[in-house]
Amino acid sequence: MIKKIKHPGFYIPLIIFIWGCSNTSSKIDTLKISETQRQREVCLDWYGYRIDTKNAINDLNLKIETESELMAYCDFFKNVADTK
Repeated sequence: MIKKIKHPGFYIPLIIFIWGCSNTSSKIDTLKISETQRQREVCLDWYGYRIDTKNAINDLNLKIETESELMAYCDFFKNVADTK
């Protein structure tokens, strides 16, 4: 025997709460992707000689000083898929 829902007002806030939680987690993932994409673009600009080493280090907020250290950092982004 199927019971009828006696208090449908209880389920509406529950559904809204679940919907809100699912939207928040997707926004956080988008921010992470955007930061990775920004870092990738800075590295690609540096590889393409569009910006110099000091500007790339500053844009990436790194605590390194040499071009070889920046190259080691940016090697990761060479093969990262474009997320746009």
